[in-house]
Amino acid sequence: MKRLFFIAITTSLVFSACKGNKGTMTDSSCNDCKDAVIRNYGDPALDGCGWVVDVSSTIYMPKNLAPEFHTDGLEVKIKYEELGRVNCGLVKDAHLSMQIEEIQKK
Repeated sequence: MKRLFFIAITTSLVFSACKGNKGTMTDSSCNDCKDAVIRNYGDPALDGCGWVVDVSSTIYMPKNLAPEFHTDGLEVKIKYEELGRVNCGLVKDAHLSMQIEEIQKK
């Protein structure tokens, strides 16, 4: 009985330690990814743009950038879908928006 209890506890700990990282990659398996840099363009509450992604000198405002990537100057590899233009602070249609499909730290 103790052995069965130990196996059940061990199994539940193993499975609870596994969590999905949808949208993040742990290796360089992304062939369509582009090099990019995460930038902080200021607090949106103070008319800044928040966290943006610089891809080849084009600034994108991501819809789904995970907090683990909120580091100014962080170099990443990214695969994304380009969306329409969005406002930034008081500037109408300031930057393109993006939906991140895959991202990894370089």
